[in-house]
Amino acid sequence: MIRETRDEEWDRLWAQSDAWERASSNQIELLSEESDHSWDLIQHAGKIAEEDPAASFQLYLEAVDGGSAWSMEKVGWHYWTGTGVAADPDMALKYYHRAIGAGSWMATLYYARLLAELGHYDACEITLNDGVASGFIPAYFWLGWSRYTRSKTSLARRQVRPLMEHAAEEGHPMAKLFLARWMARGYFGLHNIPRGWVSVVRLAASSAAAERSTAPA
Repeated sequence: MIRETRDEEWDRLWAQSDAWERASSNQIELLSEESDHSWDLIQHAGKIAEEDPAASFQLYLEAVDGGSAWSMEKVGWHYWTGTGVAADPDMALKYYHRAIGAGSWMATLYYARLLAELGHYDACEITLNDGVASGFIPAYFWLGWSRYTRSKTSLARRQVRPLMEHAAEEGHPMAKLFLARWMARGYFGLHNIPRGWVSVVRLAASSAAAERSTAPA
């Protein structure tokens, strides 16, 4: 059995966290409101995404013309990552903003994360604070994460801890992991180090088990 590299492990953990966030958002509700035509385009785009990302992108664009909030978010992702089209952060922001206006809570996360990546921290904070005010749990994690990554100090950890703890209590995978890691490193007191390491090990084992359970036979 080949052991995962650290990068592969982190990619897996972030992917699982993204899946949890989608399940906690209104993605299913938005899809249920798609027109039959948009739904057909979305399904076709998903099927050919790996083999022909450019064609998939065009299908999502067509669905956007029909008012598809899901497709607005997907077009934003294509422009952000440069998948099937030349990377264009400004266009990505435009489509994410349209998706937010169409009701997508997931788009608020990507919009805020891209704003932070581009150095627009105030706009990022405003966007995530709107999510927090509306009780959208993933926004708690990303607001805490955004603030912490800009200043990885003990003061920053204390300030974002309530945000992370609330997200963790509600089940956010990465919030739970980062709190456990900080505890294991003694950031919350030396007496909490053993508890932190136990939590880290348990979370890693749980994540690996979840990955195995969804892997094809």
